[in-house]
Amino acid sequence: MSPTTPRHPSRPTRALRTATGTLTALALGLTASVALAPAASAAARESAERAKLTRTPFAFRANGYGTSASGGMVPVGSDRTALSSIACTSDAGKAHRNFVAESEVPGLGTVRGVYSRVTTSQKKGVATSASVHRVAEIVLADTPLGSLTIDGVESTTSAFHDADGFHATAQSDIAGISYTPPGGEPQSLDIPSADQPITIPGLAVIELGRTIEKETKDDARAYAVGLVIKVIPTETTVKVARSVSKIEKGYKSGIFHGSGVPAKAKVLGELVEVGKVINQVMPCTGTDGELDPMDAADVNLADEITVEGASARQKGKQTKRKAVGMEASSVAELDLGGQLVVEAIKSKVKVKRMANGKLKRNARASFGAITLGGEPQSLDQLGELAIPGLAKIQTGLKKKIKGGIRIVGVRVTLLDGTGAVLDFATSKLSISES
Repeated sequence: MSPTTPRHPSRPTRALRTATGTLTALALGLTASVALAPAASAAARESAERAKLTRTPFAFRANGYGTSASGGMVPVGSDRTALSSIACTSDAGKAHRNFVAESEVPGLGTVRGVYSRVTTSQKKGVATSASVHRVAEIVLADTPLGSLTIDGVESTTSAFHDADGFHATAQSDIAGISYTPPGGEPQSLDIPSADQPITIPGLAVIELGRTIEKETKDDARAYAVGLVIKVIPTETTVKVARSVSKIEKGYKSGIFHGSGVPAKAKVLGELVEVGKVINQVMPCTGTDGELDPMDAADVNLADEITVEGASARQKGKQTKRKAVGMEASSVAELDLGGQLVVEAIKSKVKVKRMANGKLKRNARASFGAITLGGEPQSLDQLGELAIPGLAKIQTGLKKKIKGGIRIVGVRVTLLDGTGAVLDFATSKLSISES
């Protein structure tokens, strides 16, 4: 159903005011912080890159960061320090880097000398996706139990293809760990092993991060995390030096960029993927024409926010002549505190890109019944239902994006100054040349 504005918005009933009050309380419980990339001229950067790029028959992806904190006192979506990423591309010769001299990580302490670099390359018949991330020093905030310093945490990953096929390598290194008890001298600690973490009572548990090397006849993927630190006083978990590299065959005429997200929220302009029930991401070269489903059980996303039957579906295929893809997302029932209930929310997008650049795209959304404050609402109203000064409910919000299209099944926007926007059944897909 396409959005329409009611000609004569009615005054809110007591039930509607109660419902919106509940939504306001729920929204105030959602907090987030967003890492902002350093300002740069995207057009100038893209022009400089294009001159040195080489098209390959592979699709590359590489990303990582210095640190990422979650849990405890940390807001949802906490900053990732020195984030670097190369999205799906068939071009060799890309290089992105980032550096943070010093940063305070919520729930952890201070990190210094955070460096990241991701690249794609093709040299002497070897095509490679590579990722390097390192943190020179981590200092946990001083506590009555002492302080902890970790030096030289690094992870490196490489996924590549040569004459013998696909390969992956991943490794992590730690230079040293020292603990200073109250009023004492620094003490060197053993480096944790894969199956033996080290524990500083009352302060932290330090685990060696995982490494994954996966190789098939069609692709290779490498993943590494240097350390995982569980800070006991703040109940915070911090991943340090995370690197990911991937390469896959199958590029013929297009690179896919797509996702299906049943539930996400935006509070005061900051993006939060609520609970991350499902965030299905399209493979760079599609799914070889196979339907790829992803489903989740009923989940309480936050206080009194329940999503039942969240699911996503995707399919992508390409030939030398064209690339065609589909993304779909749905929620069987959305329940916000028992006040707003929406059933059978669905959205779907389709994109076709011809080798000559011609593009076709379409999107649609639908839903079943909706109840607000116990009162059934007219489907005719719900292209856009406005409750003056309180809330707005919209359906089927479409937006064309470069090389594709995006649609939101149902959006709930609070008009009370909180700036809260809740999106359900979001589907997005674009197909680029490389």
